[in-house]
Amino acid sequence: MNIKDKLIIALDYSNMEDAKNIVEVLGDTVSFYKVGLELFLNSKGTMVDYLTEKGKKVFLDLKFHDIPNTTTMASLFAARQNVFMFNVHASGGRAMMESVAKKVKEVNPEILSIAVTILTSFSEEGLKETFQSQLSLKDLALNLAKLTKTAGMDGIVCSPWEAKAIKELCGEDFKTVCPGVRPKWSVADDQERIMTPKDAILNGCDYLVVGRPITKNENPVEAAKSVLAEIEEGVKALCC
Repeated sequence: MNIKDKLIIALDYSNMEDAKNIVEVLGDTVSFYKVGLELFLNSKGTMVDYLTEKGKKVFLDLKFHDIPNTTTMASLFAARQNVFMFNVHASGGRAMMESVAKKVKEVNPEILSIAVTILTSFSEEGLKETFQSQLSLKDLALNLAKLTKTAGMDGIVCSPWEAKAIKELCGEDFKTVCPGVRPKWSVADDQERIMTPKDAILNGCDYLVVGRPITKNENPVEAAKSVLAEIEEGVKALCC
């Protein structure tokens, strides 16, 4: 895989003009972008069209979560948008994910269907408070990853801290998409379980999602190049 294809820029904007501006600024430095709920709704979905017209890969991060039929219908919409990857919530259950995986592949065999395990904003304490679960955060994430694999999905969104264990449990071909990646010179913002790009690659992450350290940087191009250099260090370390 091309090093550039491992970096996904999170377009966390409330309007299309700011999002388009950063895409223009980054130019050929970056090839892959994440469009989440905020930007998708505020652009009425047209940001996806803009990115595909620019030849960029798109991760449609809308985290569908509903009964199986409703989630499947929403996923089929995503499959027809010419995006590279989209996601659902693994906590929707195996029946939901099995339906999504089967129907989506019938419409678009190339698209990656992935599921979210535990949001990276959760800490151990927050998880226990919210779900009253006695499982550790890692054990719960591993259980959801196994469920996702069994359901026929292509991979998961997870913290870089769980990626290695998930690869060991679900296989090397099972994709890991990891937010919570921050270069050493960046602050953590609102994410608890973070890791540097190099360490994330060494820990089994296939795709790294990075937003503010690049998009809010005074020099986004240099920031992106710096992150890509750290990713390359990790890839080379794995090969050697």
